[in-house]
This record gives sequence, structure tokens and C-alpha cells, in this order.
Amino acid sequence: MKQHERRQQSSDKLINACLELASEQGVSALTFDNIGLRAGYSRNLAFQKFGSKSGLLEAVINHLHEVMSERRRRQDLDSLAGLDALLLYCDVHIAALDKTPEMKAYFILMSEAIAAMSDMRGQFVGSHQRSATELMRIIRLGREDGSIRKDVNVEMAARLIGTQLIGISSQYLIEPSFNLKKARKELHQIIRAAYGTGQEAASSRKSAVAVSGR
Repeated sequence: MKQHERRQQSSDKLINACLELASEQGVSALTFDNIGLRAGYSRNLAFQKFGSKSGLLEAVINHLHEVMSERRRRQDLDSLAGLDALLLYCDVHIAALDKTPEMKAYFILMSEAIAAMSDMRGQFVGSHQRSATELMRIIRLGREDGSIRKDVNVEMAARLIGTQLIGISSQYLIEPSFNLKKARKELHQIIRAAYGTGQEAASSRKSAVAVSGR
């Protein structure tokens, strides 16, 4: 394995260790000692990689955006009409809540930043702006292909959809028995009613990924 590959592997392991610890034990478990131990490395390596908890959080957020982008790409999001792509974006997010520790860890970290009035709140503002930018891109495509109304306020629609996903995520974090299947169905209906034209092109595939309980 080449040196740059070893560096990337160690970074990935440390980030995954952070996500696992946050998901399983909460923010209090996120010490460089614990992260290094979980990843199979030393505390020193974890500190050298990220420098601070802020640096670690930045790496975690970047990692999660890359993971979610790849999952949407594997679902061929860009092959869909805009409205269907918008629904798929939501489905990928909701599926991640149930099937992997990443999204749960993200919202645990966000909740801690809010509760502590931490300066790291700004990193979540930036993260949500990145998500809004992608949602705006999809909404614009939908306005162009006729599946989303021309008069939709692109930025506000993106922000509101993002807010709904944050709300679903937070509710599931607080109440693990929260029914994601029903939430997904209701969110689809809300988005179709609020932004759809009723004339969206028929897709050759469903704009959904598996959500536990469906």
C-alpha cells in the first residue's frame, strides 16, 4: 500500500471510529484516546491528523457529505426527473438514519453544538448550506423539465425540505420507535403537493431506496 493510501486509510478509520462512538455512547466518549483506541491507533495519531475537535468535526462533516453524495450517485439520482430526484434525495437521507450510524452521529454532534452554544455551530451552518445548494440544483432541474412548478422559490423550498429532514432526524434520535416509513410517505405527499406540477415525466424506476419497515 502506498503512503498516501495508508494516510487515507488511517483517516477513514479514525473518522469511522468517531462516528461509531458518537452513535453508541454520545459526545462525551469523543476523546482522542477513545477514537484512537477504537480505530486501532494511538491518541497521538488522532491528534496529529485533526489537531482539535473542531478539525475532527470538519473531517467528519466532509466525510458524511461524500458518503451521501456517493449513495445518491449509486441510485442514479441525476437520471431522474427533478421531482423524483428530490424525493430520492429525501429517501437516501431517511434510509441512512435507520441503516447506518453516520446520520445518527451527525445529529448527536449537532445537538451537542447547539446545547453547548459552541463555536462549532458554524460548521453545521456550512454543512446545511452545502445540502441546500444540492437541493437547489435539483429543484432548478425540476423547474426546467416541468416536474416542479416554475414559480417555486428555489432557495426557500430547499431550506424548508432540509428543515423537514432535520426534524425527522431529530425526532428519530429522540424517539427510536418513530415510524420512518410513515414519515417518508407523508414527506413525499407534502413535496408533491407543494412543488409538483402533476405532469412529471414517468420514471423507469421508483425514486426510493429501502427504508426499514417498508
